[in-house]
Amino acid sequence: MKLSPDLYFNCATANKYLENYERALHGFEAAAFKDPGLNADKEVKKIVVLLDKLDNSLKGQAGSKRLAPLLASLGEVSIISTHKKVNLNFLTQGLNKAVMIVGKVLLFVKHDDIAPSYYVVCDSNQCCFILSVYGVHQDAIKEGDRVTLLEPFYRINDLTWKQKHYQFNSIRVDFVEQILVNENALAPRHTVRASIHAQLKS
Repeated sequence: MKLSPDLYFNCATANKYLENYERALHGFEAAAFKDPGLNADKEVKKIVVLLDKLDNSLKGQAGSKRLAPLLASLGEVSIISTHKKVNLNFLTQGLNKAVMIVGKVLLFVKHDDIAPSYYVVCDSNQCCFILSVYGVHQDAIKEGDRVTLLEPFYRINDLTWKQKHYQFNSIRVDFVEQILVNENALAPRHTVRASIHAQLKS
């Protein structure tokens, strides 16, 4: 199996959508080396461009003087729920059960793939993070919206690729039931199905 470029490519694709960026980069690089015809080198470039965008988008918001007035309304958010309301610094890596985090959408990050949608979000402590949302149309969440994330999956991304270091916090939302926008559940028309296609060369 180590000789199969398709295996490396497909594993790298899965890792990309799991946001295991470093594993995805190494997998695509190995696939490109074993079979240049797979165009896996293009996937490497797409991930690097994405990481640059996410990193730069967060840096552009950090410490901004405009954050305080933008985030003022977050403390007023009241939702009837059994989930405990917390901030980013309370979360542990992985799935955080029985908690929710409320944030303000500062920026939509455009990129080449259909899914997921990426946003820069900030909590009431002015801690900014990348929010990635699967299964939801891009227009369902807009800049300026308040988002409530139930049982968030939190990750501290820390990787180096070709002498460039990336470090940022992120939360992934896999199901539409995990997110409220302006304290409301998303309508069925906002949901979308995404799929990953494996490939095998004959």
